[in-house]
Amino acid sequence: MKLKGKHTIKYTIAGKHGEAIAEVELKQVTELGKPFQNIWYGVATLNEKPYEHPDLAFCVNAQFMAEQIVDNEIKKLRVEHGPKLRVKKK
Repeated sequence: MKLKGKHTIKYTIAGKHGEAIAEVELKQVTELGKPFQNIWYGVATLNEKPYEHPDLAFCVNAQFMAEQIVDNEIKKLRVEHGPKLRVKKK
């Protein structure tokens, strides 16, 4: 279990360089919850902007979630820009 995670991927779109940086931090729930409820929840940022993901409410590995967020962002860019998008090696 990792409490903090960061994942970065660099890419180019038609010659313009870009970078996707996701940071996830796990925080502990303060109030009493229901039985079998996870006591951790994730807070994520993508390129220094808050990011909402449905799995953040019950994630237990911040590094894995950061990788998933960056992968989702690259998939969105690939749909939007198609063959103009080039991702550098991870």
